[in-house]
Amino acid sequence: MQTLNETRHRKFLTIRELAAAADVATKTIVDIEAGRSAPRPSTMRRIAAALGVDPAAITEFAATVEDAIEEGKDAA
Repeated sequence: MQTLNETRHRKFLTIRELAAAADVATKTIVDIEAGRSAPRPSTMRRIAAALGVDPAAITEFAATVEDAIEEGKDAA
């Protein structure tokens, strides 16, 4: 599992390029990478799709993925 910053760098993307590809604010990427905020599930999916990875492969997204799975189990 890698951090968002590591994944972004492996794809040779700047913060601005990733933000544009994911259709999110540049500040969103900056805040997630700095640990100041956790992404909403929809934002997490857009960022992961822009990077071409599964959301669960990104460290900062792991807790959000786990929470979504647990919520799904509770709803079933």
